[in-house]
Order: sequence, then C-alpha cells, then structure tokens
Amino acid sequence: MGNNRSSTHSSWFPISTGHDAFINHRGADVKESVGSLIFHNLQNKGLNVFFDKNSIQVGDNIPQSIEKAIHSAYVHVVIFSPNYAESVWCMKELQLILKTGAPIIPVFCGIRPSELRMEDEDGVYARAFQKHAGKFETNLVEEWKKALSEVSYIKGYIFEGDQGELLEQIATTVKQIIDRAKCRAKQGTK
Repeated sequence: MGNNRSSTHSSWFPISTGHDAFINHRGADVKESVGSLIFHNLQNKGLNVFFDKNSIQVGDNIPQSIEKAIHSAYVHVVIFSPNYAESVWCMKELQLILKTGAPIIPVFCGIRPSELRMEDEDGVYARAFQKHAGKFETNLVEEWKKALSEVSYIKGYIFEGDQGELLEQIATTVKQIIDRAKCRAKQGTK
C-alpha cells in the first residue's frame, strides 16, 4: 500500500493563516518532553505553532480551537508514542488532519512506523485497538486503523540518536514546507 498524497499537497492551501503548524501528540507521553522541544524549536524559527498547552487560552472551546487550528495549519507534526493509539482525541485529530490534505511530518517516539500498521497482534497499537473494538463502532475503529496505516507510509523522523540534530532537521523540514506553501498561496493571489 503506497501513499499518493503528493498530488493533494500541490494544490492544498489552508482556509486561513491562523497557524503555520499544528502538533498532534499524546500529552501524557510527550507533552513535557519531545512535544515541548519540537514546539519551542519551531517557535525559534519564527513559526506560529499550535501546541494545545501553549495555544488554548482560558475560556476557549477546546474542540473548536483544535479543529480550527488543524484546518488553518500549513503542516501537521504528528508525534507517535507508545500510548498514542489509546487516545480517542489523538485518533479524531489524526482523522481531521488527513482530511485537510495538508502535509504531515510523522515523528516516531518510542515506536516504529510498522507499529502503526498493527502487523504484530501483540504490539502496543494492536492492543490499544483491541480495547477500542469493544467500545466503539466497528466502522469508526476501522477508519482509525486506516488513518494510522496511511500515515505509517509517510517518511518521517525516528526520535533517537542525536536529538538536537533531529530537532533541527524537523524544524528545517517544517519551515521549508511552510515557506513553499506560502509562496504558492501568494502566487495564487496575484
């Protein structure tokens, strides 16, 4: 199963310019570590980044704020961690992200891309989906599995080794995607 998202990306533009990037993550796993590091590194590049901890204000409607940010972002950084698939919020956000057609940068933190395809029935994502199967409609669970599988084929970053270098690579890639998208949007308005 290949991924043919590049044709979608060539004509995609966000509905507004609210955020340059959106970070999707499982808070309990990475909010205070990898997620925060990526957020601050992107901010240091001058980007307007939606990271729920720093972007949602008191009085904001959380689901509406997240949905608006997903639709407005030029690029989505999705951090896959061991407990990501257990989170209904993460799965719903991933579905919305895929529907936008915007570029996705997967970051694998303590997990391999193949884990998202649930080829190993004893893997952590497969076990999470065994729990989902008893709580949610079969169609919804299958949509979530399909979303994870689709993203597993997108080239991303495995968070290991020299983490400082990796953070710089992620930020550089995100900035390049945003710069290209803004340039195309600007050319489209002339």
